Amino acid sequence: MFDLVFFLIVFMVVYFVYYFIFDDMLKKEKYTKISELVIITKKFNLDKKKMNYRKLLNTIAIINAFIIAFTITVIGLLPDSWFIGIKLLIAFVIILILIFSMYFGYGKYLNKKWGKENDKK
Repeated sequence: MFDLVFFLIVFMVVYFVYYFIFDDMLKKEKYTKISELVIITKKFNLDKKKMNYRKLLNTIAIINAFIIAFTITVIGLLPDSWFIGIKLLIAFVIILILIFSMYFGYGKYLNKKWGKENDKK
């Protein structure tokens, strides 16, 4: 039970940090400097005119918060007797798997929704 509460606390803290950073960048119209947004837009060929930046950045904040909270929680569940290098290696692998899978899935969803090839049909 403690692990679930810890996950939720970490998730909420990280989410709000990302939310306020992204919100501030949207207000200052510096959203072109958000690396996640630039990579998703280029990789999945999204039409910038159709995109709802606020909704997109909110989902990116949720994805990032989940990745960080999940990794911290899993590493916290490992025994303390394990060498710190092993824990860091496991954390690195978990982060890579979650980043590639979650951003790829979200990018595919966005491509169906706001992709440029939708106009060609």
